[in-house]
Amino acid sequence: MAERTELLELLWEHRDQALFLTKDQYLSSLTDWEIRPHYEGTDLVGATMTNGPQFHFATFGNRWTLTRAHIRQYLSPLLERYGFVTTSTPNEDARQSRFNRLIGFSVAARDEYFTHYKLERLRHA
Repeated sequence: MAERTELLELLWEHRDQALFLTKDQYLSSLTDWEIRPHYEGTDLVGATMTNGPQFHFATFGNRWTLTRAHIRQYLSPLLERYGFVTTSTPNEDARQSRFNRLIGFSVAARDEYFTHYKLERLRHA
């Protein structure tokens, strides 16, 4: 299983290139986040990141399929614990925004850079 330091390095390597932070600033911003690897078979393809009810999923470039079972596996515990899940997507990322809505997230707020989503119930639970 991948260690946190390996996951942090992969997250840094696969970050949004429009992110204007130094590596130290980026890694420091993840201090309070729980980061877990996601494997497709034996291949490390991504990581889940949670901080309270906040959830993000990062991919490391390999193609794979996020199933309904994966969605339930990652989001159900947060829904049970907090009653909701939040995530944010860059405003220009139409593909991720469509995916968020497909899962059942609704828009909670928008700012200059991000659309913030909230989920209170899985659509395909």
